[in-house]
Amino acid sequence: MRYEIRIAGFGGQGVISIGVLLARAAGQFGGLEVAQTQSYGPEARGGACKTEIILSDGIIDYIKPLDLDLLAVMSQAALAAYAGDLQDERGLIVDSSLVTETPARFTNVVRVPATEMAEKELKQPLAANMVMFGALVGIAGHVSAEACKEALQNSFSAGALEKNRAAFDLGYAYRLSGG
Repeated sequence: MRYEIRIAGFGGQGVISIGVLLARAAGQFGGLEVAQTQSYGPEARGGACKTEIILSDGIIDYIKPLDLDLLAVMSQAALAAYAGDLQDERGLIVDSSLVTETPARFTNVVRVPATEMAEKELKQPLAANMVMFGALVGIAGHVSAEACKEALQNSFSAGALEKNRAAFDLGYAYRLSGG
């Protein structure tokens, strides 16, 4: 099994953090082989950024995606930049708070209002990435929620852990509810 994920948005949204956490959850706590790469524009905050995660049950001999299985985007610009790399029937997750138009060719689109949920339900707009992380894990299904919670536990201080875990749980529950 080789499963390829790209998460994209703009600098400051925490896109890279999602990739690092997913890689840690899969590799350190989920028993999978994993490769995670990242890139961002020179503008840093506000510029384009992406992270790519390869999950495998065997050796990963090439660390870049060859055939994306899942694309998660947190901005309209990210969708415009990377939609061409995803086959029509593959998984597309969009933060529907910020991505309002998706190409009609995609048949497997999941809309998660991550930014809106973080703002309204958690009063923490910066937690949108953790909401998206939870939803992505619920959709992709290759890494358990328990492994992700272990990764959160080992990545955040006690003070930050509670809000990040709440945001992850919100996104995960949203996806499981069929949202």
